[in-house]
Amino acid sequence: FITMDRSCQAQLLAEAAGQPHRIPHETAKNTYALVGTHLAGWFQFQPLWQHISRAQPDLFE
Repeated sequence: FITMDRSCQAQLLAEAAGQPHRIPHETAKNTYALVGTHLAGWFQFQPLWQHISRAQPDLFE
C-alpha cells in the first residue's frame, strides 16, 4: 500500500508538471523486481512504524 501511495503521488506530481514520459516495459519489470518484494515493503514501512510508535506509545499497552 505504501509503495502504491507513493507511486500515485509521484505520478500526480509528474502529470501536474507536464506530459509524463513512459518508461520502457523492461525498466518497469526491473523496478518491480527491486521494490515489489515483501522485504522491500518491510523496509519501506519502518519509518512509518517508528513514527507511529513514537507518536502513540500507548498503542502497545
